[in-house]
Amino acid sequence: MESDLYAGWLPDPFYYIFHLIAWMAPVVGLQLAIGWKIFLPNLRAILWPPFWVGTYLIFTDVIAVHFGIWHFDPTLILSGTVDASSSPIAHFLLQPLGVPLEEWIFFYLTALLCSQSFVLFLPERYRHSGSKAG
Repeated sequence: MESDLYAGWLPDPFYYIFHLIAWMAPVVGLQLAIGWKIFLPNLRAILWPPFWVGTYLIFTDVIAVHFGIWHFDPTLILSGTVDASSSPIAHFLLQPLGVPLEEWIFFYLTALLCSQSFVLFLPERYRHSGSKAG
């Protein structure tokens, strides 16, 4: 017996992206609302680590998918809605390098959350203040 957790209002291919937005957007938004004055002078410390960490994790995911270590259920990701033979560009945009777009977003957002949290909880003396002493 199959249970439909979303009672039909959420199509299957939107499950992963829905959960990414539902769980991460409020946390990112709260961090930005609270810490934007801290984040602005510390942008390099906030943006570079997620770029490198996210890219590394995507690279390892591409390898794992390629070698069949794991796979993604095409019925639960956005690229599952597009037939690769009829729309290869759309399929590539939704599943670049064989890894679903949702997975890319997950890796970069998770790394961004860690980076923002680190800067927020870093003692003030170790952060850039944004004011130039002259």
